[in-house]
Amino acid sequence: MFQRKSKTEAVAGHRPKKKTKAWKVIAAVVVLVLIIRFIAGMFLGGPKDLRPMVTTAEAATGDIVSTLDTSGVIASELTHVYASPVDAQVGEIPVALGESVERGDFLLTYDTASLQKNYDIAQLQAMAEDATGNDTLAKSSESARDLAVSASDIQTLKGQIDALNAEIASLQSQATENELATNNNAAASEEVSRLEAEVESLGSQITALESKKEQGGISEREKSELKDLRSSKKDREKSLAAKKKKVRSSAELANNMTNIQAQLSQKNSQLAELQGKLGEAESKNASAEAGILSEAAKANISYSQQASHLTLQQSADNLSRAKAGVTADFDGIVTEIAVSAGTMAAEGTPLITLASAGDMCVETKVSKYNLASIQTGQTATIVFQEKEYTGSVQNISKIAQQGESGSAMVIVKVHIDKPDDSLILGLDAEVKIDLGSALGVLAVPISAVNSDMEGNFVYVVENGIVAKKYVTTGLSSKEEIEIKSGIELGEKVITTVDSTIVEGLEVIEAPAEQSGDAEDAGSPSPDGDTEETDSPSKADHEDAQQDTAE
Repeated sequence: MFQRKSKTEAVAGHRPKKKTKAWKVIAAVVVLVLIIRFIAGMFLGGPKDLRPMVTTAEAATGDIVSTLDTSGVIASELTHVYASPVDAQVGEIPVALGESVERGDFLLTYDTASLQKNYDIAQLQAMAEDATGNDTLAKSSESARDLAVSASDIQTLKGQIDALNAEIASLQSQATENELATNNNAAASEEVSRLEAEVESLGSQITALESKKEQGGISEREKSELKDLRSSKKDREKSLAAKKKKVRSSAELANNMTNIQAQLSQKNSQLAELQGKLGEAESKNASAEAGILSEAAKANISYSQQASHLTLQQSADNLSRAKAGVTADFDGIVTEIAVSAGTMAAEGTPLITLASAGDMCVETKVSKYNLASIQTGQTATIVFQEKEYTGSVQNISKIAQQGESGSAMVIVKVHIDKPDDSLILGLDAEVKIDLGSALGVLAVPISAVNSDMEGNFVYVVENGIVAKKYVTTGLSSKEEIEIKSGIELGEKVITTVDSTIVEGLEVIEAPAEQSGDAEDAGSPSPDGDTEETDSPSKADHEDAQQDTAE
C-alpha cells in the first residue's frame, strides 16, 4: 500500500499526480484541519498549539522473532485410491466412511462365481486348442516321415524297374536272334543237303574212275578228271562241315525260344508289379507332401495355443486377484467409498480412498506477501482442539489458486511430526510458522514504516520538523520491523502517520504517557475516522489474517 501525498508535499517539490480533483479534495481537507486546529489554538492559548501532535518511538536495537499465524485444514500426506483390479461383482465392503483401518485389513471382497466360470471355460478352450494343434502337428510329422519313406521307395522302385527293363530288352534281343537263327537254320539245312548230295555224287564218280583204273587203266584225261573230282569233293566236304556247324537243331531253337518267352513273361509280370508299387509310392508321396504343414501354418498353431494359454493365465490372474480382494497397504482412514455391494466394478474403476493416519499435515493458504518469507524446513506449531503439535513446512505449491476474496493464494503443507488419533481430517487447525529471527538488530515499530513508488520510508522528527527517510527493511514481527539502513540508532520515528503528516511539517511529540494511547487511536483524519498508512510488513500481517480467513 502506498503513502498518499498531501498538498504540502507537492509544494515542497514533488510532482503531483494528474488526478486534479482528488488532490483538490485532499488540499481542502488539509486546510479544514488547519482551520480547526487554529480555532482550537485560539481557545487553548497560543500559536505553538497549532502544531500537530505526533507519537514517536526511538529506533533501538533488539531481537525480532518473526512468525506467521494462520489456519488450515488437516489433511493426509499419503492418499491412495484403490481401483478395481478385475471386472467383477463387488461382494462385501466391511469398512465404513471415516473408519480407521490397519494395514492388511480387508477393504472390499468380490463375488468370484462368474470369474471361476470364466476360468473353467478358458481352461477347456486351452486344452481343446492344444489337442487340435498337437494332433495337426503330429500328422504333419507323420506325413514328413511318409514323404521321406515314399521318396526312398520311389527311388528304389525306379532303379529296379530300370534294371528289369534292361533284362527284358536283353531277352527280347535274344528272342529276335533266336527267331533269326530259326529262319537261317532252314536255309543252312538245305545247303547241307545240297553239299551232301554233291559230295556223294563226286564220291560215286571218283569210285567209278578208281575201279576203271584198277581194271584196265584210265586215260590221262580221266586221271586229270579224277584228280579234279577228288579236289572238288574235298572242298565240298570242308564247306559241308562248316555248314553243319552252323546248323542247329530245330528242337534246340524251339526250346530256346520257349525259355526266352517264359523269362519275358516273368520279367513283364515283375515289371507290372514294380510299376504298381511305384504308382502307390508316388500317390503316397503326393499325399504325404500335402499333409506337411508350412512354417507359417506351424507358427499359426503356436500363436493360437499361446493366445489360449494367455487367456487362461489372465482368467487365472483375475480369479486370484478377486479371491484376494482389496486390502489396506497401510494404517489409514477411509475417506471415500465409490461403490456398493452387489454392483459390477470394471477394471480400473475407483473403489475406496484411504488416507494415511501416520502421515498428516495442515494445508494452509498463503498470500503472495507472506509467501516470500516461507521456506521448506521452517519449524511450525500446530494447535488443534487445544492440543499442540510440532511440525515443519514440507511443501509449497507451484500453482496459485483464487481465494474467496479473489486474491491469489498458494497452498503450503505443514507436516505434523507426531500425529495421533485426536486429529480429524478436514477440520481446521491453527498454525504458527517460525519465519526466522534477527538478534541485536536496529528496529522500529512496524506502524512507522510506509511505502510509496520509490520504496519504504519513515518519518523522523528532527528538531521538531518532520523529515522523510527511505529505509531498507528486513525481518518483521507483529510489532517491530528490522531496519537495515536509512536511519541511525536513537532517531525518533513517527508511529502514527496520516495524510496530514508531510515532510517539513512542524510537529509536537506526544508525551511518553500519551504515546501508547496515541498509537492505539492513530491521528484523527479530517473526517474524524482513524486512518493508517500500511507498511509492507504491516500489510503482510494483515494478509496473514486474510490467509486465516481464506
